[in-house]
Amino acid sequence: MLLKNKIFSGLILASLAISADALADDMAAFDPLTDGDFGGLALQDDIPVALTAARLKQPRAEVPASITVIEAKQIEAWGVRTIPELMRFVPGMFVGHGDDQNNRAVAYHASSPNIMRRMQVLVDGRSVFKAAIAQIIWDDIPVAMEDIQRVEVVRGPNAASYGANAFLGVINIVTKHAADTQGTTLRFRKGNQGVEDSLFSHSDRVSDDAYRLTLQQNSDNGFDGRDATNGEDDWRDSRRHGFASLYYDHDISESTQLNWEAAYKYGNTDIRKSDFDTDYPDQITRQGFVMGKLIHEFNQDHFSHLQAYWQTDHRTQETSSCGSTTSFDPVLLDEYRTNPEWTQFVALGVPSIYADSNTTPQTLAAANYLVGGIATNSLTPEQVEQLIEENLGKTYTLQQSDLDAAAVAFGNAYNGSDFSQLGQLACGAGNFNVREDRYDIEWQDTMQWTPALRTVSGISYRRDSADSMTYFKGAVHNDTYRMFANGEWQAFSHLVFNIGGMYEQEDSNDSAFSPRVAANLLLTQQQSLRLVYSQAVRSPDLLEKKPNYAVTLYDLTDNYLNLDDGVFFMNQVPDTRELDHEKITSVELGYYGKLPELNLELDVKVYKDRLSQLISNTIALNSVYIASDTKMDVKGVDWQLNWQFNRNNWLWWSGAYVDAAVRLGDTSPLDAKEIDRLAKVERRLSAEWSNNVSWHHDGNNWGSTLTYFWHDGYNDLENQGLDFRRFEVNLTKTWDMNGYKPEVGLFWHHLVDDSRLVYPDQVYAVNDIYSFRAGITF
Repeated sequence: MLLKNKIFSGLILASLAISADALADDMAAFDPLTDGDFGGLALQDDIPVALTAARLKQPRAEVPASITVIEAKQIEAWGVRTIPELMRFVPGMFVGHGDDQNNRAVAYHASSPNIMRRMQVLVDGRSVFKAAIAQIIWDDIPVAMEDIQRVEVVRGPNAASYGANAFLGVINIVTKHAADTQGTTLRFRKGNQGVEDSLFSHSDRVSDDAYRLTLQQNSDNGFDGRDATNGEDDWRDSRRHGFASLYYDHDISESTQLNWEAAYKYGNTDIRKSDFDTDYPDQITRQGFVMGKLIHEFNQDHFSHLQAYWQTDHRTQETSSCGSTTSFDPVLLDEYRTNPEWTQFVALGVPSIYADSNTTPQTLAAANYLVGGIATNSLTPEQVEQLIEENLGKTYTLQQSDLDAAAVAFGNAYNGSDFSQLGQLACGAGNFNVREDRYDIEWQDTMQWTPALRTVSGISYRRDSADSMTYFKGAVHNDTYRMFANGEWQAFSHLVFNIGGMYEQEDSNDSAFSPRVAANLLLTQQQSLRLVYSQAVRSPDLLEKKPNYAVTLYDLTDNYLNLDDGVFFMNQVPDTRELDHEKITSVELGYYGKLPELNLELDVKVYKDRLSQLISNTIALNSVYIASDTKMDVKGVDWQLNWQFNRNNWLWWSGAYVDAAVRLGDTSPLDAKEIDRLAKVERRLSAEWSNNVSWHHDGNNWGSTLTYFWHDGYNDLENQGLDFRRFEVNLTKTWDMNGYKPEVGLFWHHLVDDSRLVYPDQVYAVNDIYSFRAGITF
């Protein structure tokens, strides 16, 4: 640890020393007040800019946030297939999977891997954050890696610009302008682990209009599972997804432009069985969106845009399941919310004794005595507690009302002579189908008031709705109204302030205001120190806040309750929820420097984040107790370096040190196992130290990129963190043949460590994963 700290301290001191040497040369000629964007300087075109942090086009040295910008050339050089894989190159970003789903999880610094719900993800200004069950489904984003112009990642709270859910950061994906991608591209990729991807993209101009049509399909088999060997796949998590998207750009006049986008996406995701399933409950998804943006420039100092979109998401997940007939007894629905552990014993534990052919006569006699005593009201709660503890080793705290509910359930199973019907199974068909829709309209206005002052402000309205009989017993919705503003003020020649915030009013949650204040001290034209204070919230989603969650099995087989349709006893209703916004307060001190004489760009961030009212529980059917009372303190350092050390070679180095401390709230309703799980879940995806180093060589119509990832203390549980090390190689070769550009490529990654990624079955049976690709552009 001491050696690591010395290395990093040396990095900071070296960067500041370079800054001091360059400061004297640049100071005399540097006067930002002559042009708010350094417009009169010869190096204007070489000054890196960012668009996302404050909704303003700003030189990187003046951006009020830590930000990572990944350009199309880097995406091509790394050869990544998906956006989550691209996020591995962002300092402090960790990529994993949830335990009960195969959707990738991306977290900044620390967060639960089960549902990615604390970052905002935008594609050309459209939020792809799900409406009802707050998460990002990366497979459902209809964007080809080949169509991305740049990805800007704001590393830190940015609710001041993008509202609730821009909690830990913002990933803004900006696609290429259709006019800049004229021509046709065909690509195909094939590899082990079931990798098979194909792409068709065509762009052209028609008069003053430009369009791009993209068709893509991706598939892979995911992980193999802990018991797999020699490349076998024992873990059911494969994906088959595809989409068609259309981008259209129309110049209405010299000062007015209309952009229009639409897409249709389909997919099939394999899901493994639960204990109750008799068949695989695979997901079939269908999504679509239509978005339009009207941009009008009043003059060189004033322009506005009006943006509106509608997106819809249909997820079909049919199930064929079986459960004990007792588990569908209506009397247990209310009892579950009162005493869930006891209800599970009555609905599942006792029936399993009667259903198991290997149950010993002694155990069966004890079960009959217990069940008969409860059914006839001849046992007191204290006697039942003692019997269960002596015979089964389980401890329950019971009231007479708990025994009364069990008496009804056991009495319903009595056949006149015994309780053998408690072992009966009832089977039927159910579903986890849900439809989500979002309507969003936003107006934004940008004004340059003086050479030293400009603002961006706007208002928006959004309706999120969901319709599901399983999750909500019908349709629910939430309306959100927003107002936002940010002011950039060049107070002195070397001091820039950014002050902004967003006010949000929702139907389902309390109103919230998220502020940000930042000061950038400009050491030179392209170097600065920044101090940023920001606050943000994450709104509980509709399933967290308004659940009416229960699974119904239809067309049940014959059962002693004579039910055609049965509601499984586990359920959640709005009365079980009193959740507040998740909150974060963040303070960071950072340095940014672009050193043209060395072709080097460096960003370093030291931070301390305080998170409170976190909802750490997994939002699942059996999660009875859900509270917003977890706290977490996260502090550490991020760094990134981009060095073009000669014409044909560049180096990318990013990394982070993360120190996360979790403090649980009220744990009295939880058992020891659940307390232990909650203490780990917010840190399960993180590494204490993480680094990635990537070197790219650009030859004559060929390229090679070598990348090394290293995470130390990854998946830190009781200080038993794992190492995650991996090499990647991407090789490409292109030809230019009279307007036709064929290309071939090889991507290979080697896993150094055999340890799991996050959860035990998230492993590959082989350490080498590779794919070949071929394509042509004309």
